[in-house]
Amino acid sequence: YTFSKGIDNVADFNSVVTDRANDPLTPGNERGLSLQDIRNRFVLSSIWKLDYTQNPYLKDFELSTIISLNTGRPYNLLAGVDLNQNGDGGLSDRPTALGRNTGLTPGFATVDMRLTRKIAFNEKYQLQAFVEAFNMFNRVNINPNSIDRTFPPNAQGGFNLPPQENGRFIVTPDRFRGAFAPRQFQFGFRFTF
Repeated sequence: YTFSKGIDNVADFNSVVTDRANDPLTPGNERGLSLQDIRNRFVLSSIWKLDYTQNPYLKDFELSTIISLNTGRPYNLLAGVDLNQNGDGGLSDRPTALGRNTGLTPGFATVDMRLTRKIAFNEKYQLQAFVEAFNMFNRVNINPNSIDRTFPPNAQGGFNLPPQENGRFIVTPDRFRGAFAPRQFQFGFRFTF
């Protein structure tokens, strides 16, 4: 389990358009939650060898899993228009009075499992067969890089922003544009000699 908080003033590891400075001449105004800020993260890896059982059908089986859970990531709410008239076309302008990365995307949860059976022919030769399931419970995990984060001003100059929870703007389902992979299965064999 990891509890953390990441704060920075720009994402410098790549050119993320949605995390550009609102006004490059005032970098102090850009201090906010980092795109890498994942407040809570839990990962459990386990292996269960079934060698101890007397059941011949379970002999040489092994069950393993990886469970990953984490809270959502911050996202930048954008105005979509050049509010500060700096000529950037509004690519980085945020709705009036909003700080950087004040939104929160949905969390992520997945369970991956693997069932393996080893069959030994003699001391030299061994066959290993396995079946793997990724995102076993087929949970829809929204990709934080594929949400609509633009909230243009209305005719009165106000912004129709998403609802807030604990001071963070929660992205609503009508803004989802993509998700990570659904449930997937994979079968395989490995021959060792």
